[in-house]
Amino acid sequence: MARIFLLIIFIFFFLQSFSRADGVKDLEIEGIALGDSLLDHFTKKEIDKFYIERYPKKDFIISSVVSEKFKNYDAMQFNTKHNDKKYIIEGIAGIIIYEKDLQACYKKKDEIVNDISSAFKNFYKKDAGRLNNPVGADPYGGTYDMVIFRKNKSMSSERIQISCNDWSEQSGIVDSVKVEIYSKKLVYFVDNVAYD
Repeated sequence: MARIFLLIIFIFFFLQSFSRADGVKDLEIEGIALGDSLLDHFTKKEIDKFYIERYPKKDFIISSVVSEKFKNYDAMQFNTKHNDKKYIIEGIAGIIIYEKDLQACYKKKDEIVNDISSAFKNFYKKDAGRLNNPVGADPYGGTYDMVIFRKNKSMSSERIQISCNDWSEQSGIVDSVKVEIYSKKLVYFVDNVAYD
């Protein structure tokens, strides 16, 4: 019952932030937006405890955190420039875990996609369909379904990605819905530099 109540609150606040949004910089996840400093939302001591992932090219890092202060998500991820002492957020993701309920994962992904489609009618939408997880993340064959919204036709424009991640049991990673918001700067890095 508490989970249903939280989902209703999640949808209400998610739609509220969309109704005011002109672009991805206007969107918030858990009250946090692109361009914010992590220091506006967390102490330095908390940030130092985040789990850090690095791209092969080290311009940006991904900081992951699970916190009881989140109301709508189980975990969050933040992309910041490597060694940025201000911790300016260039990418943000909210993650909802669906440990043993993949159908609910797909349903939530579809609800979020419909909400974004309604709120961002001027964005280009691409349903990437079912894709294989990167071998480094899940060598056992997990998949994900992803829908991408871009501000314009340019592949390097700011974007919103929504995915339902179906990880293989052997990977040890739980299934989840992930809502990601990327600045234009981060999109360029991930698409053109990070893995070269």
